[in-house]
Amino acid sequence: MTNRYSNNKIYTNPQLYNDIMWWKKDDIKFWEKLINTTKSKKILELCCGTGRIGLPLIESGLDYYGIDSSDSFINFFQHKTNKIKYNSSKIICGDIRNFNIDESFDFIFIGFNSLAHLLQNKDLLDSLNSIRHHMHSKTIFAIDIFVPDSSFLYRDNNDEIDIMDFIESESNQKLTIFESTNYNYKNEVNKIKWKFKNKLNVNIFEYEFNMRMFFPDTLNRLLIDSQFSIDCVYGDYNNSTFNENSEKQIYLCTANI
Repeated sequence: MTNRYSNNKIYTNPQLYNDIMWWKKDDIKFWEKLINTTKSKKILELCCGTGRIGLPLIESGLDYYGIDSSDSFINFFQHKTNKIKYNSSKIICGDIRNFNIDESFDFIFIGFNSLAHLLQNKDLLDSLNSIRHHMHSKTIFAIDIFVPDSSFLYRDNNDEIDIMDFIESESNQKLTIFESTNYNYKNEVNKIKWKFKNKLNVNIFEYEFNMRMFFPDTLNRLLIDSQFSIDCVYGDYNNSTFNENSEKQIYLCTANI
C-alpha cells in the first residue's frame, strides 16, 4: 500500500477534501434561500471547511464569518477570497466548543453533518453555550445533520461498501472509496474506515474517523437543555416537514436570551 497521506490527514489536506466533496452542491441554494427569507445579514458558519458553502455566501454580498479547527482549511479558504473584495480575517481558526468572536450574528449554522464530529454530549453542550454568546434575541441557529440509519450502523464490520468515486488532483487518477463501519451503541459513536482504491483495486491509502450518531430524541433534548427553542425541523432541503421517513434533520432554533 502506498500511503501518501498518513491516517486522519484529510483535514490537513484541503485539496483532497475538495476532491472527495466534488458532488456536494445541493445544500448551497438551501442556505442562500433560508438566509434571504429570514432577512439575515450577518452570518456565522461553524465548521466552515474550505469554503464550499461560505464562498457563495460571500459572493452574494452577505457579511460572512466562518470558523474551523483546521489551519490548512482556513488558509485554503482565505486564499480563495483573494480575488474578491472581502476581509479574510473574518475566516477564523478555532474550536467551536470554545470560541469568542466578540460579535453577534443574525444567522448561525453548522452544515452537512459537521455536528457529528462532536463525539460526546459535553462537546455539543459546550458548543451550544459558545453559540448562545454570539446570538441576539432574533438570531436563528440552524443545524443540518443526517438521521442515523440502521443499515449504516449495523453492518458487519468486515463489509466494505463502495460509496463513491472521485478524481484525486495530485495523481489525476480515479479513486473509489470503500467504507466499513464499527458502531458502538453504548456511546453512539460510529468508527468509520475508508479505503481508497485505484482502478486496479490496489489500496492507495486509508482514513479512519469517528462520527457521533445524533438521534432526533437526543438532539432535541440537548438543545432544549441548553435553552434553545426548536422552531421547526425540516426533513430535506425542500423544507419538507420532518417525519419518520426523513433522511435529514434540519433544525431551526432560537435561544432564550
